[in-house]
Parts: sequence; structure tokens; C-alpha cells
Amino acid sequence: MELVLDEAQTILRESADKLIERHAGPARFRELRTTEHGFDPARLAVVAEAGWLSLLVPEERDGLGLGTTEAALVLEAAGRGLMTEPIAAVMAAARAVALGPEAMSATLDEIMSGAAVIVPALHDPAAEDREAARVQAAAAGGGFRLTGRTGAVPGAAAASGFIVDARSGGGTVVCLVERDAEGLEILQKSRVDGTGHATLALNNVAVPAGAVIASGAQGTEVATATLDLMLLGTSAEMLGIMEQGLALAVDYLGTREQFGRPIGSFQALQHRAVNDHVDIELTRSLIYQVCAALDEGRGNRAMVAAVKARASDAVLSVTKSMVQMHGAIGFTDEYDASLYLRRAMALSSQYGNAARHRKRYARLSSRAA
Repeated sequence: MELVLDEAQTILRESADKLIERHAGPARFRELRTTEHGFDPARLAVVAEAGWLSLLVPEERDGLGLGTTEAALVLEAAGRGLMTEPIAAVMAAARAVALGPEAMSATLDEIMSGAAVIVPALHDPAAEDREAARVQAAAAGGGFRLTGRTGAVPGAAAASGFIVDARSGGGTVVCLVERDAEGLEILQKSRVDGTGHATLALNNVAVPAGAVIASGAQGTEVATATLDLMLLGTSAEMLGIMEQGLALAVDYLGTREQFGRPIGSFQALQHRAVNDHVDIELTRSLIYQVCAALDEGRGNRAMVAAVKARASDAVLSVTKSMVQMHGAIGFTDEYDASLYLRRAMALSSQYGNAARHRKRYARLSSRAA
């Protein structure tokens, strides 16, 4: 599938590329690895000013009202630039809050402006019990009390709040939990790329009625749609990593000489580069076909699972190949190739690895049949 962009999408992609050129890249990635959060909240504010965080928010809630295709375009650029901010997660959180009551408008404005970092901490409602962490909700007055644990939440170290889903007698409850909520414990862990994720442990955490985004059948819809947006966004970031990784490899093949000629003239390395290119283009085609299907109202969750499985496999294959084509220098921390491999390793397992999403695809496809 050839990706044909309209004028507005072309301008959006070009502006994203310029933002990445000014504010991102390997040098900035190295600097942020030693910081507390592994990313720069100030750079997230720059992204917000560019309109990225409001892309998926409807116009009637003061957002840009665009679709997943536009979100994928900017996140692909973020992947190329090794941006470690949880942009996809915050985008999805803004969309979820926009679906909530008007009383949450102030919170939505803070998310879209970058003043508040809200990230989803969701499980997959379609997952089997043994595959997913569960949070239980008990009615308390007009609100709920939450108890349980979530799965891994990227970007939790700098988050001011979390969107949590929980099971209740009336179905799924999706609500906003403040970082300083009594009974909330954030169990932080570091990742191979220098960023972090955390498990949230909730011990009878009180959630007032005004912090409930959705409940019942609507709660399930909000949770699943939010999770799907995060999976697609992460996959688009991996596409950008693959693209830049192959570009680094091809450049190296043209400059590194052995036996008196560039190693790019060796047929075995040419074949490997072609295979990597095919992997990238197949992933690109799948991502944007699924984005288009969702934007047109004909997509489903099985398609999203297929995207994440495909992108997780491909990004590891391409970046490992990139490092191998560089030889020993590719493994050194001083060389940019290793940074893209580290980022690929982190994102490929984020929200579930390829094997898990292949199982999800099979299960979701059988339910849709």
C-alpha cells in the first residue's frame, strides 16, 4: 500500500520532522538517560504547543479533531528522533478524558497544554485473567474505592495522575487517580533504554464521582479504545526507529571499506538491507491501513493486535540487523546504532510483546467471527 497524504497531512508530517530536528536526536537521548524521569517534561510542553497532545481530542472539546493516521505520522517522527516522552500515552489519555464529563474540562486543558502528565494504566478487557493485572472497584458514596495492581505503566515517574480501569458489579469503571492519592503506591523500574515504567499498587484508593470518566459498557469502550490508541502509537514509534536504523546502516555500508571497496558492494549485505527495507514497508503498510480503517469506522481490535505483533517483531529484526552490519562498533554506547536497538527493545515489549499480541489477534479474531 502506497501512503498517499493529503495537503494537511503532508504539512503535519513536515512540521513534525522540523520539531524532531530541533529538539530530539541521539545526543539528546544520551543526556536524558541520566535524568530522574528518562525524558524531558519541558520537551513534552514543546510537543503540546505543536498540537500533538490535542490531535485526537474532538473539536467541541477544543482539540484538533484529527484521526489515528495523523497521530501515527507525528509518532513515527518521534521514533526517528528517539523521543522518550510518553507522547502516545498522553495523546490517548487526552482522548479518554475528552470522552468524560464536562466537569473534567480543566484537567483536559492541562493535559493538552502539557501542564499535566496523565498516562493510562489499563488492562486489556479482552485478555484472559491470567494474562492481565486486575483492579477491583467497590462503590463508595457517589464514587468508588479501588484495590489491586495494574500492569507496567511507561512514563509513570513524571505523571501527575493516571487513568485506571477497574472491575465493578456494574461493569468497567474508568477513572482518574491523582498521583498523591492516599493508598496509591508507584513501584518504579528502569528499562534498557534509560526510561522507566511502574506498576501501580492501589490499596482502597478513594475516587470521587467527579473523577469517574465512564462506567459500565461505556467504561469498557473507553478502556479498549484508549488501549488500542496506545498500541497503534507505540507501533508508529517503532516504525520510525526502524527507518532511522536502516538509514544508519545504509550510510555505514557506503562509507566503511574492506578489501579495498565499500562493504555495501557485498551482495550478502545488500540482501540483508533489502530484507530490512521490506520489513519496514510491510509494517508501514499495515499500520496505516489499520489507522485508515479505524478512522473510517471499519476497524477492529484484532487489526490493532496484528499491528503491534508485526511492529514488535520487525523493529527487533531491523535494529539487530543494523547493529550486525556495523560490526563491533555497532554495540558500543558511543555509536548511535546501539541507541536505536535499546529503544527498540523497550518499545517492542511495551504493552505486550509480539507473542502476546499474536495470541490476542487469534482470540479477538475468533470472537469477531
